[in-house]
Amino acid sequence: LVQETIGEPDYVDPAVDYETAGGEIIMNVYETLMWYDGGSATKVIPWLAESYQMSADGKSYTFTLRKGIKFHDGTPFNAQAVNYSIVRAILIADPNGPAWMLGPLKGAEKLMSSIQDGVATQANVSAWLASKPIEVLDEYTVRMNLDYPYSPWLSVLAYTVTSIISPTYVEAHGGIKIGEHNEWMDRHAEAGTGPYILKSWEPNVLTLVRNDAYWGGPKGNIKPLLKTVIIKGVADANTRLLDLLKGDADFAYVPVTHIDQLIDMTAWFNERKIVVKPEVADKVRVTGPYETFDLDFIAFNLNIKDEITKQPVAFQPFRDIRVRKAFVYAFDIDQYLRDVVKYFAIQPNGPVPKGMFGYNPSIPVYEYNLTKAKELLLQAGPDLGFSPQNPKTLTLYYNTGNLAREKAALLIASAINSLNVGLVIQVVPLDWPAFLAKQRARALPFFVLGWAPDYVDPDDYLIPFGHGEKGTFPIVIGYNNPQLNTLIEQQAVETDPVKRQAIIDQIVNTLNSEYIYLWTDQATARHVERTWVKGWYYNPAYPGNYFATISKG
Repeated sequence: LVQETIGEPDYVDPAVDYETAGGEIIMNVYETLMWYDGGSATKVIPWLAESYQMSADGKSYTFTLRKGIKFHDGTPFNAQAVNYSIVRAILIADPNGPAWMLGPLKGAEKLMSSIQDGVATQANVSAWLASKPIEVLDEYTVRMNLDYPYSPWLSVLAYTVTSIISPTYVEAHGGIKIGEHNEWMDRHAEAGTGPYILKSWEPNVLTLVRNDAYWGGPKGNIKPLLKTVIIKGVADANTRLLDLLKGDADFAYVPVTHIDQLIDMTAWFNERKIVVKPEVADKVRVTGPYETFDLDFIAFNLNIKDEITKQPVAFQPFRDIRVRKAFVYAFDIDQYLRDVVKYFAIQPNGPVPKGMFGYNPSIPVYEYNLTKAKELLLQAGPDLGFSPQNPKTLTLYYNTGNLAREKAALLIASAINSLNVGLVIQVVPLDWPAFLAKQRARALPFFVLGWAPDYVDPDDYLIPFGHGEKGTFPIVIGYNNPQLNTLIEQQAVETDPVKRQAIIDQIVNTLNSEYIYLWTDQATARHVERTWVKGWYYNPAYPGNYFATISKG
């Protein structure tokens, strides 16, 4: 099977990869103790675990593991491998990675913080391990001890960061170094229990081969039929579409900007029905729309740094709330939803997506008002050193090949440029790894990006968007509100849903009132495949396609 998409993974090591291209590889090569039951994003079931028990206080989980499973290298899967894999992610402690999710484990958050600050010693690590965050009770029983009750814990254990890896393989390829990536593991994925093995990773071409000894999943009924899966990064949407129609690709990412070449847009605009055009109906199947929990947004960097010197640059416009607010006002959301995403999306009202616990429809959405945008920028200009006579340039970045994000960037850039207030916006594409590298360096002044769920709980949105010490985006945009951090920590442990909702509302309203992000859209998905493909299904919690159920014929 050939799949054509945009770009390639950042890494394929589950301990550090934190984006969907790598996530797709990882979910097919590695497996977790818990995973999703088919297409359900809310029901996680024991996968590599056979069963589990939670203690009465909600702070301990004991897992009985399945027997007779082997890693791709022949090493037996057991409790020691579970312990090794989870501990490994914590000891690497990549501040830009997903290891923060393991913070509820006893002492893990404190240890990761000290590793990230460069002050952790081997004695600290030994003391932490001795405190028994994870206990190997016997060969097939493992207990995880938490610092506090954390209701999404089983969902965390379905995310790729908790993938179980062969300890033998890792130790043979560089082992664990505290606070450091393993460069071999970053590029190789051949030590899991999953249905596929990453055979090779060439530039923009990843090849997966079938694990002929796959154990079959919890019901024993998963028998991968595809011998080889080739995932190609093809930046140009027209090329992907042509390859699909020629039969050179079986799956292709067809953005909303090009979907009108495959479906009847009148039926979509009038009835929200996907009807494939008769002239391609014998070749292509388009299914959907599927609800997603995916959010697209523009983030404003409050502490822009120079990529080389790592020092803050002189011009910091987004530290001024008037500038952030003006940019939000300048975005024509109706035009964007109609002309760019063609109603394959809705306007979000904050970081919690519609359809998830914590979403409150009464929280207002941002409004479009160019007059107010201009007033605010004219007020802020003299204080920040820009004016029509003394213009300053800002660069807005997006990832190459994502046409909806490109058009969102161009839409806000043209709006700001049309105001003639002395701020000139230029729009620049970057390929995915370069985009992520620049983001990690804090060198993106502002950027268009998306967020897909790690696990289906508002905590997985409130921390990444709001928490100044742990959050994926606050860390790279220099945003830290201690009061907000406290509220986010409070909602995570609140077991009363009514009280938790009230705290979440407070968090969302605070974040919105500070205009840290411009929420552009919550997408609905569609899937495009050749008519000869069978067995694909959708799960909004998946980072990509699960190939083990798919066949051709």
